[in-house]
Amino acid sequence: MEFGKYNIDKRLVDTLKKHGYVTMTGVQSEILPRALKGESLIVKAKTGSGKTHSYLIPILNKLEKTEELQALILAPTRELARQIYDFARVLNDDYKGVDILFLAGGLQTSRHKERLANKPALIIATPGRLKALLINEDITSFKSIHTVVLDEGDMLLDSGFYDVISETLAALDNPTVQLFSATIPQKLANLVTLKTGVKTVIDIDRDDKTSDNVTHHLIDVHHMNRFEVVESFIKHFNPYLLLVFCSTNKEVLELYEFLSAKGHKIGLLTGELESRKRKAMFRRVRNNEFQVVVASDIAARGIDIEHVSDVLSVSFPFDLEFYFHRAGRTGRLDNKGNAYTLYDHDDLETVEKVEKLGVKFTRLVYKGGAFSAVTKRISRKKALTPEEKELNVKIKTAVAETKTKKVRPGYKKKVRTAVENVKRKHRRKMIKKSIREQRVERYKAEKRRDS
Repeated sequence: MEFGKYNIDKRLVDTLKKHGYVTMTGVQSEILPRALKGESLIVKAKTGSGKTHSYLIPILNKLEKTEELQALILAPTRELARQIYDFARVLNDDYKGVDILFLAGGLQTSRHKERLANKPALIIATPGRLKALLINEDITSFKSIHTVVLDEGDMLLDSGFYDVISETLAALDNPTVQLFSATIPQKLANLVTLKTGVKTVIDIDRDDKTSDNVTHHLIDVHHMNRFEVVESFIKHFNPYLLLVFCSTNKEVLELYEFLSAKGHKIGLLTGELESRKRKAMFRRVRNNEFQVVVASDIAARGIDIEHVSDVLSVSFPFDLEFYFHRAGRTGRLDNKGNAYTLYDHDDLETVEKVEKLGVKFTRLVYKGGAFSAVTKRISRKKALTPEEKELNVKIKTAVAETKTKKVRPGYKKKVRTAVENVKRKHRRKMIKKSIREQRVERYKAEKRRDS
């Protein structure tokens, strides 16, 4: 359905069309009619579904050129808030031209105070900076605000912003409150219900947690060095724009250094970067300066990097919900994308958990420097004996002890030697154990004969 079918200002419809927004996504067609009526909402929507415009359009449609603060959008990170601000500014500049203020850390407080004194119509902010300026210093009144949007609600809660949100809502008189999140945090939903009375969660996802535009792949790496597999992946598939996800900041930095040392020009998105460097890196990524960007999960939450053709997870995230956030970076709107994950047999239990959540994987195997399709499904192995588990732990420990920051000549041989030594010691131990058990059995048999 097209935006012009609803009660939206024709000038805004024309502006949307000018910027390529003609047909609504599923979440927009379901949310826009309610939001345009000023309804409070609790919306569960997956990433890449177009939810940002489902609340931005009604807000812009309602804003007036008056010296009053009319709407507030809160986002958990500076990057996400900046992205929402950029979307709003592009539409606003060709539409009403009202004053929109971006509030986030890393910018001069004095500049923010000056802008606030001019009463912007819309503020897009992170809760930390909002608290510092508007709540603690009471620079401007909240009473005129008619709409509050809480975007990526679960991340807002995880980041410790509940008290700021609660304090903000308490300062308002009967506002429209709209909560959007990939997963609905009950504590925050209860707060919205308490303030507005709305209880029903609009579940856009239903049983589908990922976009139909994303194809999911598993790559069996057989306990090989995963950094080397990532480099082979880049050479083999030559992706247009690849986002590589690691589960820790330490691993992100190590992979970044490894690929850079191999001569690749790599983008880096991690919480370890200071605010100014992170802002500069996002700008370079969006300017298509990199073919490959290595990221921590901070970049998986709501950030819209255009034209991501492929996502590669070096391993499954600790929190499986982040698998869907990662995969949601590609296949956005009408584009197709691929989500790859490196795994080995130790990950089969995790694979089954993700499949139970509705993901259908195609399978590849990496062997001899090549990626090839696998048609036969790999089933989970039978439960390991305590001795087998002990051997696996010792093998992993031996491999970890031989691992260095940079892959040096002879590294694979050292790993093989270390593994063989562990297996040889384990075999000796098992042989000795077997001999002892046989002796005990013979002794018991002799005792039975004598009696």
